[in-house]
Amino acid sequence: MQDLPVNLPTPVPVRAPGRRGEIASVKEALRFIDQLPPELARLSRWTFARALFHEVERTGKSRDMKAAVRQFRQALSNERWLEEDS
Repeated sequence: MQDLPVNLPTPVPVRAPGRRGEIASVKEALRFIDQLPPELARLSRWTFARALFHEVERTGKSRDMKAAVRQFRQALSNERWLEEDS
């Protein structure tokens, strides 16, 4: 796809070690995953989220985006890094 930033439909609130705030684009999500410690980055939940975001970059399809964001949110939730609304 093109080099324009691909924004997530809704920013994902994150509260992880060294990172607090929102992830609003595919590039930010990929950068976050790429900076995980190796023992986490190898887990299937993160490798799958990464692969789905790369598919979003390649196709630009909303179906791919929904799957990628859902997987990313689940991976964050598994680590207890998804900032839930109070």
